[in-house]
Amino acid sequence: MQYSIDTHVKEGHLELSNLPFKEGAAVKVVLIPKASLSKMSFKKAQELTKPIKGNISDDIIDEREER
Repeated sequence: MQYSIDTHVKEGHLELSNLPFKEGAAVKVVLIPKASLSKMSFKKAQELTKPIKGNISDDIIDEREER
């Protein structure tokens, strides 16, 4: 199950509530700064996301390099 929610960082913390997961469920959190992607070129979006570290980013980078 994937779930998306908008929130704000306040004093270095995120607060999420009313999520559709069981108490104690293991989850992976991916933080993406909000940006107007429609105003960015695909090439610019690629450049901005390439340095992000982590498994998901690594998978995307590997996929891009295969093309």
